[in-house]
Amino acid sequence: MPAFIAPIVAQRARKFAADRHAGVALLTGLAMAPLLLTAGIAIDLSRVTQFHIALQQASDSAALAGAAVYNSTGSKTAAQTAAQNYMTQAIASLPKNDGVTYTATPGTPTTIGAITNYTVAIAAKAAVPTTVLSFVIPSISTNVGATGLNPVITLTASLGNWKSSAWDANTIYWYVVPSNGGLPAASAMHSLFTNTGPEPTSLPGIQITAGQSIGFALKNVTGGIHGYGSNQYGSPEGHTNWLYSQLSPPSKQAYPTVAKNCALQIGIATTSKPTPTQSPGSCSNATPSGATVNCAQTPGQMIYFFWNDMGGGKDDYDYNDAQYSISCPSAPANSTLAAATGTVVLTQ
Repeated sequence: MPAFIAPIVAQRARKFAADRHAGVALLTGLAMAPLLLTAGIAIDLSRVTQFHIALQQASDSAALAGAAVYNSTGSKTAAQTAAQNYMTQAIASLPKNDGVTYTATPGTPTTIGAITNYTVAIAAKAAVPTTVLSFVIPSISTNVGATGLNPVITLTASLGNWKSSAWDANTIYWYVVPSNGGLPAASAMHSLFTNTGPEPTSLPGIQITAGQSIGFALKNVTGGIHGYGSNQYGSPEGHTNWLYSQLSPPSKQAYPTVAKNCALQIGIATTSKPTPTQSPGSCSNATPSGATVNCAQTPGQMIYFFWNDMGGGKDDYDYNDAQYSISCPSAPANSTLAAATGTVVLTQ
């Protein structure tokens, strides 16, 4: 140390030692250090917690997106792709991190009663960089998991005491009601039965995914079995009229000038009345409830449909031109699966 510096340093040291305020400042600084470190650690842990929540939400949504697509063994790859696409987009919007890895795994379908369950599991891991703790650990890892469940429900269709007194040719189709409330495309229509051929001994099961509703369409050809000219609503012989159970009234597209429901009656079986019957004779002011079927709303119930094709030189309002029943399975005993009959849900 240069000679001229030494006296100055010694003098400053004596002043600092004699200054009580300086001593207090030193002690206060030493006492504050743990508090500042604790506050810094809390900030880091808060950032990790917030990131964990965001990653969990992304994984939940990805699992649901994949499960919503997974409704048959043939859609397994599509389900995995849907989940991966969602995760890829979600990761891009997550808070700052040192990398996210994940897997999207469609599960093996399991069947309980009339419900087949399809699942997609997401497992994700990420590293969140630290700030105050960076001198100890550069990042903190966090792991999340989510499983989406999509139950596919099988409904039973039965002709039961089906009969037809129609002179018109009638065919019943079932379809999944579009989510936008519109009418189904021709490719989405599934034939159930027709009165132009022999009555089938059995009908195929109807499969819908969770939350879907099905409607029924009556394809009516005026005079398709016995010719009689035009009907009273103006449909010429050989003309095709489409009636849809989701419309109010069902004949709204075929006969837009008819304001009342002259086409469809519905009965729901009860303990006191296990086999409902139609009430012929007139039209009603509204389409009855149950015209579209959602098994989350009617689990375990049998719903009877009675169609009047509005044909003939004079409408007889007999509602026996196409009759059949649809049965929704009862919800399984497992409470998680019972809740799932109405929607795609998370099970993890």
